Amino acid sequence: MYDLVWSRPMTKVAEDLGISDVALKKICDKHRVPTPPRGYWAKRVAGKPTKQIPFHNTADPQHEHIVIHGSSTSLAPEVREALNQERNRRRVKLNTVLLPTPEPTTLVQEVHPAIAATARTLRKAKPDKDDVVAANGNGHCGIEVGRGNVERVIAILDAIARALDARGLTLEPIGKCMRVALPPDSLTFSLVERIEKQNHVPSLEELSKEELLRKQQERNARMGMWSFSRERAYPEFDFVRTGALSIQVTNDYVDGLRRNWADGKRQTIENLLDVIVGGIVTYLAGVKAQREKRERWQRSWERRQQLAELARAREARETRRREFLKRFVAISTEVDELKSFLVPLRSQALSHPSGELARMLEWTEARLSLLENELAPDGVAASLRERDLFPEIDNLVLPDAEEDEEP
Repeated sequence: MYDLVWSRPMTKVAEDLGISDVALKKICDKHRVPTPPRGYWAKRVAGKPTKQIPFHNTADPQHEHIVIHGSSTSLAPEVREALNQERNRRRVKLNTVLLPTPEPTTLVQEVHPAIAATARTLRKAKPDKDDVVAANGNGHCGIEVGRGNVERVIAILDAIARALDARGLTLEPIGKCMRVALPPDSLTFSLVERIEKQNHVPSLEELSKEELLRKQQERNARMGMWSFSRERAYPEFDFVRTGALSIQVTNDYVDGLRRNWADGKRQTIENLLDVIVGGIVTYLAGVKAQREKRERWQRSWERRQQLAELARAREARETRRREFLKRFVAISTEVDELKSFLVPLRSQALSHPSGELARMLEWTEARLSLLENELAPDGVAASLRERDLFPEIDNLVLPDAEEDEEP
């Protein structure tokens, strides 16, 4: 680990491990592995002398074995491929669209057509009481920022739109946010300004009003005029726009992929534009992978349902077949019994002529003839066709085996 973190900047090492540089620093601190101080790599690039912190071996075996599980290991193959492509793009510096990095005060003259309406609205909008301007609604990017951030936001959106163009993608303003689509998949993201909740510091005027309000409430209480409301002369909290910007992907979370980028202590959105656009492209690949995973699960579920339905239908048909067979066995038994019965009955009818006996003999012979016709091959075949018990094309057979798909 020591040799790894001193061989390249920690951001690059962390990227290869599939974790953040903050997470890598925490792991090193936990295992007492020295890491390069701030400015170390800048001095190396400038050719200035640097000092490497020595590593002291430890007698504890647990400190000699570090296991790091990067989130990228759980990504689908196509997402890992997109992630690696974007990393390689940055490494070989093929992406020149975002160079030079826009400055916060840059005034973009030729704004990208996708954000032109947003830029016009932001520049012409009248700030509200909190000095905030907005560009929402049809054809806009859904921006609400302090007036001082307008040109910075326009420069960032312009750079993102042009970088997406270079990758064959189009930024589409949809009113409350922005969309990037690679049909049938799409990704939405927004650019927002961080708002902090701070305790309100009352002015002398507000304190005076608060005191008058408390006295009024005390007078009302003495007069029996009680109130459960806690009215105040000033708010308890203020919501302050910090000027710090962040870009947030609003799609459902894709495990292992980053979807937020924000201004920090040592970095700004402008310095991360290459990473952000690459992250958007990779996240779009993740959205596609999630959709395909859901579709595979749906097909697998539908197949299981189909097989279960076929199994129930086959069992029901087997029941009907058994009932059919039992019926014909019963008919065959009855035919044998009738034949045995008719032999003495005919002799009795000849020796003792009787109208009732003759009519019974006639009915029994007719019954025997009917049953024999039903037992004949043509009769059995007609009954089978009527009940569809043994069709020539069996629709209840199992479909051809398919490879099980990963749900």
